[in-house]
Amino acid sequence: MNVVSRRYARALIEGLPADRSAAGLDQLRQLSDIVAREPGARKLLMNPSVPQDRRDALIASLAAALSLDPPVRNLLAMLVDRRRLDILGEVRDAYQDAFDVRSGTVRVRVASAAPLGEGERQQITDRLETATGKRVLMEVDLDPSLIGGIVVRLGGTVMDASLRQQLAGFGRHLRAH
Repeated sequence: MNVVSRRYARALIEGLPADRSAAGLDQLRQLSDIVAREPGARKLLMNPSVPQDRRDALIASLAAALSLDPPVRNLLAMLVDRRRLDILGEVRDAYQDAFDVRSGTVRVRVASAAPLGEGERQQITDRLETATGKRVLMEVDLDPSLIGGIVVRLGGTVMDASLRQQLAGFGRHLRAH
C-alpha cells in the first residue's frame, strides 16, 4: 500500500459516521469487485476522452445501485477525476486496516500442519486476544511441511511453534556440540 492510498482511506473513515464505518468497508469491497470484474466500466471511467457527463452518469448509477454513502461516492468520483481508479483496491485494503484499528481488531494468519478443531481454534484465539488485548480474527492455512504444530503471523511478527522449526533447532544444537 502506498501513502496516497492510506490518505484516501483515512479521509474516508474519518468522513463517515462511526456507525457507518463497516458499511463503508462493504461498499469499498463492492466497488473494487465491480471495477476489477467489469473492464468496460473501468475503461469508461478511466478514459479521459470520454465526456465527463458520461463518467458522472456511470458514477451516479453505480452509487444508486450500490446505495453508496455520500463520502464513498465522493471518493469514487475523486479517484475517477484524478485518474487514480487503479488504486481503489489499495484504498480498500488501507481502509480495512484503519477499520480494524478503530474497532480494536487484529487479523492473524495461522499455518497448521493439520486441520484445527473448533476447540483448538478457540484456544489459539483466546491466547492471542489475551496477549494483544484486541479481538482476533484468525485465518487458518494448511501447511503439511510443518510436520506438526503451528506458525502464527500477526502483522510483522512470526511465532513459529512448528515441529519442523523445533527439529531444525535440535539439529543446530547437535551440530554445535
